[in-house]
Amino acid sequence: MIRQSWGIKLLGTLVLAGIFALIFRFPAASGYGYHEPILAFLFPALVFEATFRGRSLGWLFLSFLLGIIGIFHWVPQVIAIKGGLPLWLALLGSCLFYAWEALGFLAVTWFTRRIHRRCGAWGAALAAAFGIVLWEVYGFHVYIWSWGAPLGAVPWLARSAAFLTSAGGSALFWGCGALAGAWLAQERPLRAALVPCSLVALFLVLNGAWYLLPRGPERTLDVVMIQPNFEPGERRPGMEEEMWARSDMELKNRELPRPGTATLLLWPESAILGRDDRGPNPRLREEAQRRDIAWLFGTEGGLMNLVRGEADGRPSFTQAKRHPMAFGERMPGPEPVRKWLDEKLGFISQEAGELTERSSFTFNTPQGELKVHPIICSEALDTRRVQDGLAIAGGELLTNHTNDGWFERSIATDLHGAQIRLRAVESGLPLLRATLTGKSGIFREDGRWVLWGSPMTEDSYAFTLTWRSVKTPARATWLLPAMLGFLGMGTLLVAWRRKTP
Repeated sequence: MIRQSWGIKLLGTLVLAGIFALIFRFPAASGYGYHEPILAFLFPALVFEATFRGRSLGWLFLSFLLGIIGIFHWVPQVIAIKGGLPLWLALLGSCLFYAWEALGFLAVTWFTRRIHRRCGAWGAALAAAFGIVLWEVYGFHVYIWSWGAPLGAVPWLARSAAFLTSAGGSALFWGCGALAGAWLAQERPLRAALVPCSLVALFLVLNGAWYLLPRGPERTLDVVMIQPNFEPGERRPGMEEEMWARSDMELKNRELPRPGTATLLLWPESAILGRDDRGPNPRLREEAQRRDIAWLFGTEGGLMNLVRGEADGRPSFTQAKRHPMAFGERMPGPEPVRKWLDEKLGFISQEAGELTERSSFTFNTPQGELKVHPIICSEALDTRRVQDGLAIAGGELLTNHTNDGWFERSIATDLHGAQIRLRAVESGLPLLRATLTGKSGIFREDGRWVLWGSPMTEDSYAFTLTWRSVKTPARATWLLPAMLGFLGMGTLLVAWRRKTP
């Protein structure tokens, strides 16, 4: 064990926290942020080198805590605004959130250190990979996020998610970080240097394999997105009329729809509030029919957060949010606990929607029927939600309807966008992101992406989308449980054999 002064330990803690925060300071407009995946590997490597050399878990917890605060420093303001809470209570809630997320990373580190003492470097690698997937995918999170999301910063790295999912990327970053950290702690720098080289080689192989995956037929669609910059949560008359005025102007300026190509109009989450859009309403279909477009928009119905779709000749489509965000939209836990919390806090939890074979919006195009699978706001953070939706309802295109107005001008809107960009690669489908206040954009099935504008702005966007769906292994609902089972069994087998360094 290397003994260090209090000042050196504090400096090391602050450096680790800074690296943690920088991993998730996503670039605003570029998809080529190499610093993200480099630091996503470097951080766990440094953490595990420190812990294998005897660094106190208390100092490492402080690194995790400060890093999470650096990323999510905007949370208290959002809680205060959305929950109508005094600032001190919002700060208390935020501190509980920061501590809980930091404890998850600490648990992974503690477990890996125990396995390392028993089994050596390779055991530590398996334990770290298993622990991060278990915590990330199956742990309770207020805000779902993935350590593998930085792969989406560079298209050739992002394509590996078609085989691994973002959780698989997390397992590689933490597993390889633990292996490199163990060898650094053993004073074997050449072995440690081989780890990132091997990791890059694997990503190159998966990037090449992506081009061999089967494709569907080519599809073409004209898309119009309206970003109205409405006040978040505002309910007032005339919201639909205002949205149509903006939409009609954009359709006219772009001369849409055009012969031979269908047009899809997207409005964000909370585009129309203050009415119940679950029931029949022939006028809504007539709005789409009169303009000869397909129309998907965010609205509400009772205590449900909805997306509704209308198109000529098709039945009306509604889909409620399947996973309302914990605390912000729905109290967690079983129904008796949720009701008790609602009563004590004066909160009304949203009702969760169900996924069925009718959970994708289908409309006619000159190239045949097109199925669009909508995902409401934070649902897009969850790989399993997209996997389940496509497995049950099918789809050839993803849309994400988001109300990011609560975030104001913070980095949160970039964080949300960056955390969902791998959903496109995992599913092999483009994902169209329509936001209430910015940034709207496109995430492509090949890992390319673009976000437009800046937070708290009004705008409209029109473009022609041409794509071929990619049949990816990552779309399979069994992949994440199989990955977790494989890593767990590997860790148990290595621990059982009691290998030593």
